[in-house]
This record gives sequence, structure tokens and C-alpha cells, in this order.
Amino acid sequence: MKIKVDIELCTSVATCVEVAPGTFELDDEGIAVIKDPKGDAEDTILQAAKSCPVNAIIITDDNGKQIYPEE
Repeated sequence: MKIKVDIELCTSVATCVEVAPGTFELDDEGIAVIKDPKGDAEDTILQAAKSCPVNAIIITDDNGKQIYPEE
């Protein structure tokens, strides 16, 4: 599983940090960044992505197929 944060979409709500604090943190500008892609269980990371109100977190499988948000 690969995680990407679209910094253009991120609005600093930080629900991802609340749900998966081992994986996400906010940078100095309040934008979500990945601090450790294996910092939380995969299902927790997926839940964090789903908690983002603007779908700024993109999850793909190891083959590059987008898991979330659904295309």
C-alpha cells in the first residue's frame, strides 16, 4: 500500500492525524504529511484517508491501482 497526500487539496482539518497519528502529522504550514508510511495498521491508514473531508489522501495498492478515493 502506498500513501500520497495532495498538498493542493489539504485544508489542515487534521482528522488524518487524529485517526492515524503514527502515519500522519502536520508540517509547519499546517499541511498533512506522511511521517511514517507504516506507522499505523493499513486499515487505520485507510480510515484516516476516508476521514479527510476533501479526499486529499490517496491510497494505492502495490501495483499502483487506486484504492481510495475510488476513481
